[in-house]
Amino acid sequence: MKPNREPLISVVLPTYNVVQYLRQCLESVAAQTYHNIEVIIIIDGATDGSYEIAQDFCKTDNRFSVYWQENAGSGPARNNGLAHCQGEFVMFVDPDDWIEPELLEKLYEAQREGDNDLVATRRTRVLCDNNDKVLKVIPRHFKEETIQGQKEIRQSYIRMLTSDVVGSPTQKLYKMSIIRNSGVEFPPLRRSQDVAFNYRYYSCIQSLRLISYSGYNYRIMTKRAPGKSGQDYYKTIEWFYQDYQRLYQSWNMPFPEQELCDFFFRVRIYANLQQFAAHGWDMKPVVENPTIQHIFLTANPQTFYLKTVRSLLCRRKYEMLRIFLIMIMFVKRYLNK
Repeated sequence: MKPNREPLISVVLPTYNVVQYLRQCLESVAAQTYHNIEVIIIIDGATDGSYEIAQDFCKTDNRFSVYWQENAGSGPARNNGLAHCQGEFVMFVDPDDWIEPELLEKLYEAQREGDNDLVATRRTRVLCDNNDKVLKVIPRHFKEETIQGQKEIRQSYIRMLTSDVVGSPTQKLYKMSIIRNSGVEFPPLRRSQDVAFNYRYYSCIQSLRLISYSGYNYRIMTKRAPGKSGQDYYKTIEWFYQDYQRLYQSWNMPFPEQELCDFFFRVRIYANLQQFAAHGWDMKPVVENPTIQHIFLTANPQTFYLKTVRSLLCRRKYEMLRIFLIMIMFVKRYLNK
């Protein structure tokens, strides 16, 4: 694809203390076969030399620019990046990941097929040990699909949520005109703000395109401590659940309580409890929160380990739950060796 013959695509890269991975990420973006890009690096108060690496890289490629901000989290960093965007489209990349050369070209080709408002692919999971040695590569792919019409888009939301279409803001192509005209931005949350950005953007679209190409490499450190959301993350889960209620009310659609409770329990609450178990924190504030209780009492888990977790929660067997969660973490870690 020849440079500067196609619309400008902005790539926003929020960066905080990932110096060992940053150069690989930047090089993968620079190597895109779609050349007409601008890359906006937001250094979110990094203290590990990331800023200096980004500055040096910008000197080698004038499509790259770097900006500094005091540490505020990835959401405000992405908002800062959006404020600097000049492109017609935008994609987000996390600095500890890397992308294949054809990713942007594939996303744009899918976008222009029907002037689609959102194009998404799945991530390839790359499991690495603490020395960054690749242990396993797990490509994942969406089935090719196009959804047209606001009603059809919104009716498909739960399916898109549970199939990992509208989670992370990476590996997607967004229209900057929709972001600007609707005022969509990342909320001031330390964790999971990307999910809120996605469903707010999703509220504004008329077409969605899923492609099977999987060119976004998502680095997973297998021996990293589970979770990093903090002891009060359950309050964020509560906020999200209530915001989903408001979302469906604004759509004038029935609230899919069962599906959302199943999803929240399987993805949000379970991960949060794993972190509590690993750190030996008191689970009682989480479990006795009324919204959290409603979610796990309503949820209908299908797997043995989730059924066991729910049963122990209902019986308030916190120490047994902690031991069970640690056992599950140990088994999963062993299987990933």
